Amino acid sequence: MAGELEGRVSIVTGGGSGMGRATALMFAREGAAVAIADVNDEGGEATAAQIDDLGGDSLFVHTDVSREQDVLNVVAQAASKFGRLDSMVAAAGISYANYVEGDDATDPFLHPETGASLNKPTEQWQKVIDVNLTGVMLCGREAARQMVNEGHGGTIVNFASILSYNPSPTLMDYCVSKAGVVMLTRCFAAEFGPHGIRVNAVAPGPIETPMLARVHRASGGSGQGGHLPLQRTAKPEEVADVVLFFTSDRSSYVTGKTLGVDGGTNTV
Repeated sequence: MAGELEGRVSIVTGGGSGMGRATALMFAREGAAVAIADVNDEGGEATAAQIDDLGGDSLFVHTDVSREQDVLNVVAQAASKFGRLDSMVAAAGISYANYVEGDDATDPFLHPETGASLNKPTEQWQKVIDVNLTGVMLCGREAARQMVNEGHGGTIVNFASILSYNPSPTLMDYCVSKAGVVMLTRCFAAEFGPHGIRVNAVAPGPIETPMLARVHRASGGSGQGGHLPLQRTAKPEEVADVVLFFTSDRSSYVTGKTLGVDGGTNTV
């Protein structure tokens, strides 16, 4: 039995770990060829190797989504290797400016005062906006250009967050960037719809990823989500399931929507 994405080609940014990796692997199991885009070479190559082990087709391209040329490059390489592009999943993101470097001294989860806007250097704000919002814009725009040039429709799935709606005194730049993703998704949906390109977003809540592990370390607790209606955190695969829905034909009449995958966070 063919998978839901049989014969399609997808790019997954942030595919080197967490929800991006879970999405890439799920897409491969559903028959898609997958290009992994990440700044983390080790993680990205490991995801590509896992796809190959599944018998799938993969490509890893070192990509900083905040750099326009990097985004142009991964779109071009994916289309060249696989012959087309059908979907873009913009999962790459950072919770604070030095997240990738793992700088504990500027980690707002460990040191809340460093995350306050009164103490935050402008360049740290800009870095988060560049990756989380401008990066999503670049990925969606370049993917749509490729799809239009190929003469067919496609899908784009962006990663927002529950913090798109809930303000945080220590993650102001992150909250604003993710709120921007929600509106960007709606704007792209309105613009790209006539070309047959659907654009939606997921807004994850507490998901067991490296980012949440930092929160757990900072709080000194396990953070199992007992305060939520579903009383647990989620596995990355549970978000990937929703991304698959938005990418597959099951959501063929859905565009411009942001769906919370949050265990009921925004109901309490």
